[in-house]
Amino acid sequence: MKTKILKHISLSVLLIFAFSSISFGMTGKEVMKKQKKLHKVDSEYGEEIMLLVDVKSKNKEKRTVKRYSKDMGNDLKRYLLVFLKPSDIRGTSLLTHENKDQDDQWLYMPSVRKMQRIAQGSKKSYFMGTDFTYEDMEPEDIENFTYKIIKSEDLKRKKKKKNCFVIEAIPANKKKKRSSGYSKRILWIEKKNLTTLKIQFFDRRSRLIKTQKLYDLKNITGTVYRPNKSIMNNHKKKHKTLTLATKRKLNGKIENSTFNERFILTGRHLN
Repeated sequence: MKTKILKHISLSVLLIFAFSSISFGMTGKEVMKKQKKLHKVDSEYGEEIMLLVDVKSKNKEKRTVKRYSKDMGNDLKRYLLVFLKPSDIRGTSLLTHENKDQDDQWLYMPSVRKMQRIAQGSKKSYFMGTDFTYEDMEPEDIENFTYKIIKSEDLKRKKKKKNCFVIEAIPANKKKKRSSGYSKRILWIEKKNLTTLKIQFFDRRSRLIKTQKLYDLKNITGTVYRPNKSIMNNHKKKHKTLTLATKRKLNGKIENSTFNERFILTGRHLN
């Protein structure tokens, strides 16, 4: 009994120590780097229900997807998203390879049975009828953005107030400005555990076009948190994309071959 209590106390102390370095003295970029470090895992598998909602017509389309991610070394990851339902898009997949200079993405469509590379100029386009662009599907490109803490603000979640850093993210160089569909993003990041609770997206004319809100944050292990629910509200298109996590496994065995072209072309991504 004493051993269990001591283990519990030790874990609590470690968590307090990990989060104690989150202070008002941090810069915006330091907050983003700290967030990445705290929530990093070696691998992750998840399943989700995705709901596409046309606000005007109230039409809804339900999809199911699964996602894989894995750290391939040098703090660079690979990602695979696979649509499982409905049947007309079953097997459609997005493969993302994170690189130090720029990320590579390929879209697989079962009807043509080949991988189509997504050009940098096409990453502003929306992905498979959702309210996420290909750019949104990439990991946060910390080195190519400037991050400025513009204020502190409370957000309400389940009648509780979450004190947040409000951070402005702007493309840091000409190359990133050309490839990005956004002039800036505003992120609300909870100070307590550095989880992102809200993101606003502004087009190249600095007009607000989308807002993403993340809910039901769960402490999976140690300092790692994940949202179980997300709502991307496209104000311009009057459309929403809702996602609900139904299964999640961290640090399990995922083969490197999962993120290769052959894995998808041979249909193994559907197993």
